[in-house]
Amino acid sequence: MPSMIQRDEAIALVTSGNADVGRVDRADAKLMTFADYLRVAGPVRTHAGDPQATAMTGFGIFGDPAQRYVWAVAVSGEVWPNGREPISFGGPPPGSPTPYPPYRWAIFLVESVPGRLMVIGDVGIAEAWPSTFDKLPSHPAMTYVPPSPTPRLTTLGVKIQQPLATSAVMKLSAEVRRIDRIEVKLMTWREYLASGDPGAYKPAAADDGAPVWIVAVAGEIVPAFGHGLTFNWGVFTIDGTDGGITSLTARNDGAWPAFFDALPDHPAPSP
Repeated sequence: MPSMIQRDEAIALVTSGNADVGRVDRADAKLMTFADYLRVAGPVRTHAGDPQATAMTGFGIFGDPAQRYVWAVAVSGEVWPNGREPISFGGPPPGSPTPYPPYRWAIFLVESVPGRLMVIGDVGIAEAWPSTFDKLPSHPAMTYVPPSPTPRLTTLGVKIQQPLATSAVMKLSAEVRRIDRIEVKLMTWREYLASGDPGAYKPAAADDGAPVWIVAVAGEIVPAFGHGLTFNWGVFTIDGTDGGITSLTARNDGAWPAFFDALPDHPAPSP
């Protein structure tokens, strides 16, 4: 699998100069896809400072988890997943240490390309070493070769930029209960309707050549029209001019809308 860093470099990235890692008794790393990790270890679990608190599950990423390559770096010793000092927003840090004891182990996920920490996959206190780590696959690393550039599609003028389109969907907590994967593409309504998806819908007042953001989400989608049913994925259309969410398609035929990957993706002008 492609990687810009090797095993020892991935371990050093986590253990050297990381204020949230104290004593290191043992460390190891394995290279795999993010999909491999999710299949074996389950969803990412975000833990509070208090080891007795219940963890939150789920972590949304851009792109296909099977095409995201990560080093799973396991560390045994002392780990503070929320930092040794309380987190402070809008002001100087308190400067006082956390009142909670450290966790005994953690599994850090490091993106092999470009070689940076992505998220802490899980931490624990019940055992000295994460037994799940031993079950994870380990692929050999190869030198990363940047892909050849491809011709870009024409720029589409939009008033709503991609981060706003994505956040509009992520804020729909009633409909989007869990996010395992999220991707967004910019195109015209005409291009979206040509996708071949029977659920593709365009408001009557929208011009065929007008821009639209298509946001695909995999996880747990509970649309209002579903009468309580949960779907594996949903596709939201967001008007590129006013940012309004104009439609939602949700189904259970697979874990991801297959038609989405073939959709075009135009660049948007810089804000």
